[in-house]
Amino acid sequence: MLKKTVWLAALVLGLATAVPVAAMEALSEEQLGEVSGAGIGFFVDSFLYDQGTATAQIGGLKDSSGNAVTVDLTRGYVKGEGSRRGQDDVLASVGSPLHPFTLGPASGAAVPTLPVGKQALQLKTPTYTDPLNDTHQFGLWAYYQGCVYGDVGCTNANSAVTSISAENAALQASRTALQNKYQSVGFLTLKTGIEQDKVVVDQRQAVVNTNTINVRTSQSSMANAYAAAPSSYANDPAHWFWHSKPELGQKYTCDGVWGCPSSVTAYNNGVDDWNNKQAALSSSQKSLSEAWGVQRNGITLMQRYTDYDAFVALCGVPTQEAPSCNGGSVAQGQEDQVIVGGVASALNSGGTRVKGLDLGLETTFTLPSYAYDANGVKGAATNRTDFFNIYIEGLTLHGSYLNIWGGADGLQAEASLQFYINRVALDGCKPGFCMDANRAIAKNVYFDINLGNARYQPLNLKMDANGAVNLSLPAVTWANHAAFYQNVQKSNISVGNLSFGTGTSTPRVNVGAQIVQGMRLDYFDFKSTNLPR
Repeated sequence: MLKKTVWLAALVLGLATAVPVAAMEALSEEQLGEVSGAGIGFFVDSFLYDQGTATAQIGGLKDSSGNAVTVDLTRGYVKGEGSRRGQDDVLASVGSPLHPFTLGPASGAAVPTLPVGKQALQLKTPTYTDPLNDTHQFGLWAYYQGCVYGDVGCTNANSAVTSISAENAALQASRTALQNKYQSVGFLTLKTGIEQDKVVVDQRQAVVNTNTINVRTSQSSMANAYAAAPSSYANDPAHWFWHSKPELGQKYTCDGVWGCPSSVTAYNNGVDDWNNKQAALSSSQKSLSEAWGVQRNGITLMQRYTDYDAFVALCGVPTQEAPSCNGGSVAQGQEDQVIVGGVASALNSGGTRVKGLDLGLETTFTLPSYAYDANGVKGAATNRTDFFNIYIEGLTLHGSYLNIWGGADGLQAEASLQFYINRVALDGCKPGFCMDANRAIAKNVYFDINLGNARYQPLNLKMDANGAVNLSLPAVTWANHAAFYQNVQKSNISVGNLSFGTGTSTPRVNVGAQIVQGMRLDYFDFKSTNLPR
């Protein structure tokens, strides 16, 4: 039920001249008719939702035994940040007159990935440029901060600066160590030597690959012959001596006086062939290892190869013998440190973020439970009531967008999901009986998920005749891979701190900060399906 009045306001964009926003007034039909149709902006102000008394259900689910499971949604809420997980009726706002959601056609600078002359329908969330409300900048700072700013023990915004400074110092130390190591050689000479020695490695690797296939083929033939061979046999006329079947890979006893069945001979020959193929593989693997061990300036090829890759990751591809470090993780770390410092400075100056949303969902469901006795015998089923609850605190979606357009392959799109959450809490307790000591809690959660690129990898949306939905990203090709990796946005996910608790008597387990950085989808294909009932 709605517990407060919901105010919804819409701004019509594309007016002839820009005017300061002092007050909003309704437009007449004549005035609306003069609007250019460039799009609309909207925001939702002073609202909240709390499903505290009504009941809803989710059906159509089954447990592992095929029994129907009904999930009761006992409570759901959407409130303003600071509601103490729905306890307080804090009014929420999404967007503002100066920072609304926008929906309308876009091209050019607004969607630089689109081909010239192409337009897209763009839905964009409120966008800010200041460091505290730009999701990327604040999310990066929050990752290094680790804790939720303002919590007890988390009032020093410079903790993030200290963390990233230490990380960058370690990267720079690694770079300096590699520069000193190869100072007398030069990185271009290092690369040339690697490429020359790698020719032999590649040749010997090809031999290893061939011998590996030969071993697998021989092993399969030996296994087939083993299955056809008898469980035992006697190779003398009087049947005095019976020979039992050996383990796979071991040969039957087969003397030269009386001979042995053809199936036994075939298997024994298969064992010999497999052993010979194994020996050839081992010899080629040893030869490959020796090729990786070739030295120049006292350093093996394996180490040189590893060091060169590490330097490229730290500084970018070298273009001179003594290259400067203008790219790679060192340069990125320095850029990130500037961003982290900017957010810390804004917080230290008393800056505040736009308040986000608090969302919560509490559910109850019943599952069959079975007791087992001391002998492991399954007893009768009893019903067990379980719970699953999730609480999201301080969700913002600043800077996200979805661009949609029509192409030769149908509906195409590109999207960027930018959201930050102060805290996510999960538990399986009956509401009111759970404390944070029982919950899994993630703090400073930042998602930067980018799907599709109009120029290099558009997201295709289709629906077939059966109503199945197909989402796909075309595979990267040899022709466009260089431009793809240079231009297509990466995706990043970070959690400032992740912890688990099992009760008040057990200390919480702090997993620490988690980050997945620099992801791209080279290929993606999703198809929905109708499951049988």
